[in-house]
Amino acid sequence: MLRAASADEQLARDALTFEVWGGGLTRAQFQDRELQLRAHPWARRTMTSWLWCAADGAVLASCETFLDVARVGERVGTAATIASVFTEPALRGRGHAAKMLEAVLNHLRATPGCLAATLYSEIGAGLYQRLGFWPVPAFDTWFPASAKTSLAPTGGEGANSALTRFTPRHAPGERGALRVALEADRLDWQLARERIYTQALGRTPLTVHGARVGDRSITWTAYWKTNELQVLSLDARSADEAAPLIAAAQHAAHLAGLPTVRVWETFPLTTLPDARRTERTDELAMFCPLVPGLHAWTEVERGAWA
Repeated sequence: MLRAASADEQLARDALTFEVWGGGLTRAQFQDRELQLRAHPWARRTMTSWLWCAADGAVLASCETFLDVARVGERVGTAATIASVFTEPALRGRGHAAKMLEAVLNHLRATPGCLAATLYSEIGAGLYQRLGFWPVPAFDTWFPASAKTSLAPTGGEGANSALTRFTPRHAPGERGALRVALEADRLDWQLARERIYTQALGRTPLTVHGARVGDRSITWTAYWKTNELQVLSLDARSADEAAPLIAAAQHAAHLAGLPTVRVWETFPLTTLPDARRTERTDELAMFCPLVPGLHAWTEVERGAWA
């Protein structure tokens, strides 16, 4: 049986999942991280914690879903990101996670306006493909930090000051392709993670998180766990348009003491100086169509990750 978790049940799952997702934090810090992220306005509006239970009520598996504005061509609706799929070690190998995900997908199919389910797999594509998910080719482009820039970052009065200047991305994509909109509060949820780790690990906070050239923009976050600056969104149409925006991110990485900038590729950037492209084998983006005619997911950016 699938049901939503209560606040106390969420806390109980936090205690179990610490060993898997609590790297770099103490148990108390991890539990505080989960509480803060669930309390964020975007999560309060879009998040549901799910439990898959036996007939006697025992919890067999759990996951979360988050809803984002999405489009398939001109059709506007939502996409549900499935995250934090977890089964206790003693209960694994019995198909509990697969049965839970089937039930979640059935729930989403019955949700008005839900166009697709998405997720970011750390275990490969096999399990999720059997449930109807399609993998998206995934590549990263890496750039070294740099003290040189011709573009000053935007903002500076607080952790999310830059984001208030960015317009949500709702433009239609190619016919039959999913696009997930990156709204300011969704991006700020990513920055909330940064703020939590900045405090827990004793790092110096970033003062800016984006830059703009005309109507083109970039946003980023410091990902202290892997010591890199991750680009959350890159709103540009070509490598030439992206060049000054990437340079601003490289400069921000230098100021933060982070050696590299990582971009989830949505169009080729390898013509830019010092670019290095690699295939991404974890956090593999996958999508399950919930409406007819959906055959691709385009412009998958780190800001849509959960």
